[in-house]
Amino acid sequence: MRPEDGSLIPAAAEVDHAWIRRHLGWRLTGHEEIGVRSISHSDGMMGSVHQVRCGDRSFVLKGPPDDRSAWGNLLTDIGRREVELYRYLAARGPAAPKVSPDCHWLALGPDGLGALALEDVGPPAGFARTMAAGLSRSAAAAAVRCLALFHAASARRGADPLAPPYPWLYSARSEALVAAVRMGLDELPRLAVGFGPTAPSADTLRALRELDVARALAGSHTTAGIASLCHGDCWAANVLFTPAGAPPERQRALLIDWQFAMWGSPLTDVALFLLSSLAPEARRAWQDDLLGIYRTTLTEHCGLAYPAEECRADYDRALPFAGLVALATLEDYLNGMSPAEQQSFAGRVRDFADAGLRRSSGDVYDRVPRAV
Repeated sequence: MRPEDGSLIPAAAEVDHAWIRRHLGWRLTGHEEIGVRSISHSDGMMGSVHQVRCGDRSFVLKGPPDDRSAWGNLLTDIGRREVELYRYLAARGPAAPKVSPDCHWLALGPDGLGALALEDVGPPAGFARTMAAGLSRSAAAAAVRCLALFHAASARRGADPLAPPYPWLYSARSEALVAAVRMGLDELPRLAVGFGPTAPSADTLRALRELDVARALAGSHTTAGIASLCHGDCWAANVLFTPAGAPPERQRALLIDWQFAMWGSPLTDVALFLLSSLAPEARRAWQDDLLGIYRTTLTEHCGLAYPAEECRADYDRALPFAGLVALATLEDYLNGMSPAEQQSFAGRVRDFADAGLRRSSGDVYDRVPRAV
């Protein structure tokens, strides 16, 4: 990773041979053709994402959002978090397992806006179609292995899962995280219209509207057996499989889009990924095996004991967090889906709601102190 320089964050169209030489260290003749195209799957709402091609090489340039609304201010905060996360990954050293594309350059500007130049390993193929159908078992296994490798580096027993070790990390109690989930949940009545008769019921929507979101999110973390850094937003579009085009059983997974990186129960990442990105019947059939793959990989790399029963209990406890985050992200999940694909996704949405409301008044949340 090149030394950072926050004095100037370029727009993608401003990247030229001199910028690439200076910040990426590429040897160029100056005659290579430079091409830029947007590859954002959120239409830039989460910040700009461009593939920059220079001759026969390319990289991904991520920049800040240009929206200065309340939502835009939140995005500024999460853009800074992603830059800090890549600093953390780099500090682990070259021998650490690879869990994300390499970072060639990063910068934090004086106003807190961040930018990154990342290794280009290829965008997710057929994102909407893949999300509607659900990932294959091979792909899911690769993803949970990658999550385990990431979690293992910071996994701790006895650590408070609501007290992050770094000031830039979210926890389940972070006001901005709670606000983001609440904003997403507020959009559900509008999105539910598109599902017609298969939409969540009016009673379900009312229960979600009345839910104490802060308490519900914290309840999925507070008694976790292990605490670690977490991705915070792990679903199919935020996992890349490489090499592109290889058979699924020969691919490895890499995590991207770390804007919601947090400290807490690592099983919330696993629960969110399985709940959001597998077809319901596949999740029910595979989740025990996938949890076994995850736990084996985690314990081999962190050296901590984590009995299968405890891991499963933490997974079950994580489901309300996963369900609420999935519902809050639903508009992104549906982006690009055909009406037929959206209808096929309706069962998963009902599962999100069932998970989100599962223990909102149960014994797990009763252990979380209420805000005063």
